[in-house]
Amino acid sequence: MLAEVVEEYLVDDRCAVVYSIGDEISLVENPSFAVLPCHPYKSPFTVAVYCRRGSATGRVGARSYDLEAGGLFIVLPGQINELVCLSDDFEATYLLMTDSFTESLSVGNTFDMHNIICSRPYALLSLRAREAVEDYLRMARNTISVEENPHRLEILRLMTRAFFLGLGYFLHEHSAPKGESRQSRLTSEFIELVEKNYRTHRDLKYYADSMGLTPKYITTVVKASSGRSAMEWIERYVTLDAIAQLRSTRRSIKQIAYDLNFPSLSFFGKYFTRVVGISPVAYRNREQN
Repeated sequence: MLAEVVEEYLVDDRCAVVYSIGDEISLVENPSFAVLPCHPYKSPFTVAVYCRRGSATGRVGARSYDLEAGGLFIVLPGQINELVCLSDDFEATYLLMTDSFTESLSVGNTFDMHNIICSRPYALLSLRAREAVEDYLRMARNTISVEENPHRLEILRLMTRAFFLGLGYFLHEHSAPKGESRQSRLTSEFIELVEKNYRTHRDLKYYADSMGLTPKYITTVVKASSGRSAMEWIERYVTLDAIAQLRSTRRSIKQIAYDLNFPSLSFFGKYFTRVVGISPVAYRNREQN
């Protein structure tokens, strides 16, 4: 499946080099993925993007991130990611890993990587961390290239585990930006709660109660800090997920409504139409055409 997805999302007009071991892990140099800008997409894999040159802007959920040379961007399976734009000189290495491969690393036993990456998917690396990334990528390419070695997958697992354990320390140390205002911290906490709970909770009171604050106060703080109201953040996450599923899966609209915990297909249709301005059926038909 992994190899098929990598092949499907590569455009032939650029010379990409792919290193893969079966359906476990792929390393792709300078790909040009056939994913349209501002096209929300759910990846079934963990994807790490190391920017070597140029710049890019991407989104995870409703948050935007600007990549630059020396930056590392990680998207986890099921997260909604979106390409906004790439510079003409953008060059990067993509590392795609299946769930079975990442689970075999057992990195979470030492660092809570999942929560760290969810809250800070992008980091501009120090010189030492960049050297570690480039050393790992070079060794990974060399290991994958020796196809006659029957132990290359296990070697790659050990290398990747060591790499992410080392990287986890860096991400942990840099997971919380210094000097944030109280408003910014509360807004970040609110958005992280929404990211984890929007499928089951779409009422503002739930988030206010979880944070020990009033809905009115949350609304005021989030609007002042982000320029978007608290309810707009909730609605954005729900509809982004729906849009990503309508565009990048063949799931029925009824299945999507069930996945997002709507009480009925009709309720989901009305909610989507109110926020997006078009029904789910019309939206899917428009995108397919």
